[in-house]
Amino acid sequence: METSHSLKIVIVGAGLGGLAAAVALSGSGHRVTVFEATKELVTASAGIQVPPPSTRILRSWGLEDALESKITKPKTFAFRSYDDGRLLGAIPLNPFCEQRYGAQWWCVHRMDYLKVLFEEAVRRGTSIKLDHRVIGVDLNMPAVTVQTKDSTRTCEADLIIGADGVRSYTRAALLGEADPGLRPSSICAYRALVPQSAMNAHEQRKSFMDPANANVDVWLGSGHLVLAYPVRSGLDAQYNLVLVHPEKDDHTEHDLPPRFPRPASIPEVSAHYVDFCADVKSILSQVVGEDESDYWIEQTALARKDGILEWKLSDLDELPTWSSFNGRVIVIGDASHAQRPYMSAGASTAVEDAVALAEFLKADNIAQYGLKKLIDAFVALRKPRTSKLQRLSAADSACWSLDHGLAQARRDALLVHLGDEDRQECALAMAQLKDEGIGEFNFGHADVMDWAWGYDVAKEAKEVIEMMAS
Repeated sequence: METSHSLKIVIVGAGLGGLAAAVALSGSGHRVTVFEATKELVTASAGIQVPPPSTRILRSWGLEDALESKITKPKTFAFRSYDDGRLLGAIPLNPFCEQRYGAQWWCVHRMDYLKVLFEEAVRRGTSIKLDHRVIGVDLNMPAVTVQTKDSTRTCEADLIIGADGVRSYTRAALLGEADPGLRPSSICAYRALVPQSAMNAHEQRKSFMDPANANVDVWLGSGHLVLAYPVRSGLDAQYNLVLVHPEKDDHTEHDLPPRFPRPASIPEVSAHYVDFCADVKSILSQVVGEDESDYWIEQTALARKDGILEWKLSDLDELPTWSSFNGRVIVIGDASHAQRPYMSAGASTAVEDAVALAEFLKADNIAQYGLKKLIDAFVALRKPRTSKLQRLSAADSACWSLDHGLAQARRDALLVHLGDEDRQECALAMAQLKDEGIGEFNFGHADVMDWAWGYDVAKEAKEVIEMMAS
C-alpha cells in the first residue's frame, strides 16, 4: 500500500487513454505498470482526429516532433451533399484553431498515435506488460489478478485505473449490478484506408490527398454518411474512410444479432453508397481488403484481403460514479464516458482525463489532501464535461443522417452558416435547426465549439486545486 507520495499505480488497458495516463502519471513521479490483454498493440480503427484540447497536451509533453511526419493538418471540416458533392458548409480548422484556441487540429493514424504514446510512456519509466489479462479486481486491497499463458498472479497497488474501453472489466467490477454496460446504437460503420498511389492514379481523387489543401470531408446522405481525410505523409500517406450506415437487420427473431466487429465484403460495402456522388464512388472503387489489423482479422475470422470490418457505434449512459468507495479504483476514458464519434472528442477526453489525474496526484497534493479527496475532486471536475459531450454527440447523430425530404433540405440550407465570420450568425442558424424540430447540430455550433475546443484541462485542474487550498 501507499508508503510515500509516489504511488504504485496499475493501469488496465494499453489503448490511447491508458497510455496517455501512463505518460502523465509516470511524468509526475509515480511507479506505473500497464497490463494489456492482447499480444500486440491493437487499434479499433485507422484514422483519428486530434482536436485542440489534446494537441495542446501532446505539445506540452514534447511529442509534436515525434508526430509531425505522421499527422495532417486539415484546413476545414467540410460538409457536402451526398448526391452531387456540393459544399454545404465548412468549419475552419487550421490555422483557425491555433489562432482562436492556441492549439492545432490534427488527423493521424491511430497506430502511429498509439506507438508514440507507448514509446514516451516507456521512456518515462512505465512498465508495459502485453499478453497480461486482468481477470479480477479487488476494490478493498486494492489489487488485480493477472493471467498470462504461464501463470496467474495478484498485483497490489495504491491506485488501479481502468482504461479498458467500452466493455470495461474494471467498470463491471467497480459498479457490479449498477454497471449499465455499453449502449449499442442502430448505426454501423465500415472503416478503410486507401493508399496514396490509388488516390493519385486519377485526377478525380488526387486533390483529396494534397497536403497543402487537406480537409476533413463529410458527405451527408439519407441514413448514410462518408467521412474522410488523409493520414500520414510522403509515400506512406493514406486516405482514411469512415462509412456510416444503418445496421442491416438481416437476422430473424430466433437468431442472435451479428457480433461486431464483423467481416463485410467489398461489394457489400459499395452497395450502401450507390446513390452517392462520383467522387465518393471513385474513392470507394479503390477500397481493398483489410491487411493491417492482425488481431481483428484473427478475432473475426476475416479472410485477409477479402473484406473489411464493420463496427457498431456504441456509447455509455452516464455512470453513477467513476471511483470506488475508498478512491483506490477508478475508470477513465471509454470505460467511464464512451461517446459516439460526432463531436470528435472520445479519445481527446481520455487524454484530458490523464492530464487532470496527473495534476491532482502531484506529490504535494497527495501529502496535503490524501488520495481519496483528490480522486473525488478529479471525478467532480471531469464528469460534467464528459457527460455533456456524450449528450451532444448522441444528439448530432440523427441530424447528420436525415432522410430525404424537407428536414434534410432545411438542414442543408442552414449549414451554409458554418464557419461564418459572424459567429453569432452561425450560432443562430444551428439554434434554428433545433427550434424547428429538425435536430441538433452541435459540431459546428460556434458557442459549442468554443466551449469544447477552447478547454485547457491542466488549467482547470490547477484552479480546482487552488480552490481546495483556499
